Amino acid sequence: MILNDKKIKVLHIVGGMVAGGIETLLMNVYRNIDRKKFHFDFAVQTDEECFYDKEIKELGGRVIPHPKPGKSISAYIRELKKTIETYGPYDVIHSHVLFFSGISLKIASQLGIPIRIAHSHNTHDSRKDNLLRNFYRKYMRSLIKKHATAMFGCSGEACEYLFGENCWKDQRVKFLPNAIDIEPFSDLNPEKKIVVEELELNKNQTLIGHIGRFTKQKNHLFLINIFEKFLDFKPDSHLLLIGEGDDKEYIKEYVNEKGIASNVHFLGVRDDVPSILSELDLFLLPSLYEGLGIVLVEAQMAGVPSLVSDNVPSEADLGIGLVKSLSLHTNKEYWAQQMLEMLKIKHPDWETRKSALQSNGYDVTSMVTKLSDIYSSNKK
Repeated sequence: MILNDKKIKVLHIVGGMVAGGIETLLMNVYRNIDRKKFHFDFAVQTDEECFYDKEIKELGGRVIPHPKPGKSISAYIRELKKTIETYGPYDVIHSHVLFFSGISLKIASQLGIPIRIAHSHNTHDSRKDNLLRNFYRKYMRSLIKKHATAMFGCSGEACEYLFGENCWKDQRVKFLPNAIDIEPFSDLNPEKKIVVEELELNKNQTLIGHIGRFTKQKNHLFLINIFEKFLDFKPDSHLLLIGEGDDKEYIKEYVNEKGIASNVHFLGVRDDVPSILSELDLFLLPSLYEGLGIVLVEAQMAGVPSLVSDNVPSEADLGIGLVKSLSLHTNKEYWAQQMLEMLKIKHPDWETRKSALQSNGYDVTSMVTKLSDIYSSNKK
């Protein structure tokens, strides 16, 4: 592929372009940024084709596979250097791999890439605390601080987790709200029941939804347990689970053991999430931890009341009365009772939702403007 030398070239460091929150955010940016001015490549840690790979190539970008660092960090470093030397020179390295960004940015610094961004999208790395893990975090944080020219987080908690509790003293640290594309939510038709027809359900049945990869972080076991209790109150209800992940089969088995398989539907990865959200009566997000919880922002844009764990950062609440948070230590019956109460919430109109999104900085147009300025700052 021959590129226009005048384009600003950005290399995003990611695990893989699956249909997750980080990856969807990057695609929202990629679709809306001026691709005549910017070129995106994605350095991934897999050789398997992922959900967004085809679209990336259609938009003119490259997906460049690398070895998994866990198998051989030296092989990963060698291949990343080779990628930068082969497909560069890059103007920007934008790393999204939490603490491992320390390695990415060190390499970028050694190879003379002028803009080096560490981006925190989470408040936990899903690993248990021990001497070795704590040393790894401390060392990687020191590499990030030494080599980053900018440090972003999708919430205050996400910034403090990766960059340290005292990070706000560093002018490089900025809260950069995750963003969504507002357009797919602007003309939703609540009367159009795509999933209801697909699953052959009654349109008057209560629909509860959740979007997230099947991993421990998303707390699917708790989700199933509170839904089971909710069925005691409203037996004719259905739970829609959107996503894929390593724990999916285990959760399916758990649902079968509970005897509620006819009420729980595994929809896989979907490209019509806004439409599905608009059909829901309630959205659930009982996560063990979240960087922000961009799906919660999407649920609010679709006008759906959302009951979430208090581990979801408060920045994701747009302040329009659609979100309530509860402790995961609260018993399942209370969660189910609150689910019932939230079904009574009146949905705000579109203009109210749109205004709230924009005033909170979650419109992708705002994020694209900020990133465009940062990516091109070395050219000014």
